[in-house]
Amino acid sequence: MIKKIVIFFATILFAYNDVYFYNVNLDYKEYINGNVIDRDYSKFGELVGVGYKYEHFGTFKYGINIEYAGGKTHYDGSTWDNKPINLKQNNVSIFNINAHFGVNYLNLVLGYRYWNRGKSNYEGDYEEDYYWSYFGLRYISLFKFNNFAFMPEVEYQYAIDPKLDIKLGNNPTINLGETNGVKIDLPLILKYNNFYFKVFYRYQYWHISRSNTYIIKVNNEEVPIFEPESITINQYLGIGLLFKF
Repeated sequence: MIKKIVIFFATILFAYNDVYFYNVNLDYKEYINGNVIDRDYSKFGELVGVGYKYEHFGTFKYGINIEYAGGKTHYDGSTWDNKPINLKQNNVSIFNINAHFGVNYLNLVLGYRYWNRGKSNYEGDYEEDYYWSYFGLRYISLFKFNNFAFMPEVEYQYAIDPKLDIKLGNNPTINLGETNGVKIDLPLILKYNNFYFKVFYRYQYWHISRSNTYIIKVNNEEVPIFEPESITINQYLGIGLLFKF
């Protein structure tokens, strides 16, 4: 398989830069005892991003990928006193950077992810920042046709020391529970004359286990809190232009 990959890209894309734009369909849910207690979600067009990717093919394969998305999401949940609430959160952002390297069809991945859940205009609302470094193992394959190639990737990810910053009261930082993810990337590379284009769909899954209990101080009152178990399923649609050299 790796021989086919090298031969294909040696003819058109031995190394390339990829600049692309994408939409994110975000779906984040928190659970207690298996029941959904709140949810953040977006529709396509509400959370948009730009990315840059460098890939080098050869006996030793390596690359780097940087992405940033911003926009708004919707929160469906409740207040601290259990009143139902549904509102729009602004200034949401997701940043991700990773580097990968390896031989044959397996690559080691090292990355960093940051997610700001944003903030609404609701009185008493506050921001939450989730962030962690991670390592992963990526499998890549190739299906080559005359003027295009399909290059699916599957990646397992494991978070290193995941954290949550709560911008409320004494601004505590919570150590999140065990966090791991799975990414499936389905890029289609198209060749037209001397131009190369990419369209892609991506599925990103993250599972965060329940944290320990912490104390937050708000208005001189100490309140026990914890971060519930959560599952994030983000779906991406994007298009980009490749520059070979």
